[in-house]
Amino acid sequence: MIWLKARRAHTALPAGLLALFALVLLVQDSEMVLPSLLSGLQGTPILLTAPVVITTALIFCLNSRLPSAEISGTRRVAALDVALTATYLLVVTVGCMALGELLSSTEAVAVGRNSAFLVGLALCARPWAGEAATFVPVAWVVAVLVLGFRPTGDPYPWTVTPEPVGAPHAAVAAVLVLVAGLAALYSTSRKMP
Repeated sequence: MIWLKARRAHTALPAGLLALFALVLLVQDSEMVLPSLLSGLQGTPILLTAPVVITTALIFCLNSRLPSAEISGTRRVAALDVALTATYLLVVTVGCMALGELLSSTEAVAVGRNSAFLVGLALCARPWAGEAATFVPVAWVVAVLVLGFRPTGDPYPWTVTPEPVGAPHAAVAAVLVLVAGLAALYSTSRKMP
């Protein structure tokens, strides 16, 4: 299908998946010690940064386009983009759940939820930020690392990504932000430069 080739989905998305799964296998539940403005030195799971790989691959894919053909064409490009994004996130989530079970890693399971949240943020920013929307999830992760933890080491609820797998507010936030991002993608897909 020409649309998939134009989006480079056949190369960018599998590369993103392989990079993510390799990262999950390599680091599992390892932590890095980083300075935080509110809690001093903080042990943070390395996998907190892993969804950036997915968001980068997906935004690159969605920004790879043939604008003149998409504007004048009869294909439902917006619906195809939403379906591609949803399918990709489903594969990411199921893959991370499977790896989490295999490795007994709760952090690996949380990568699926965090990927959905950060992709939603990037898609919400994409209409006004364009290709720079890739940096929105990076900025979120940095903000969480620097400002997201109480002095006791417990993450603030607004952070979403470092919350435990079973945190209902984090799951609801991920779903709401993803739905908002998919709506933004659907409404602006043909209008993007």
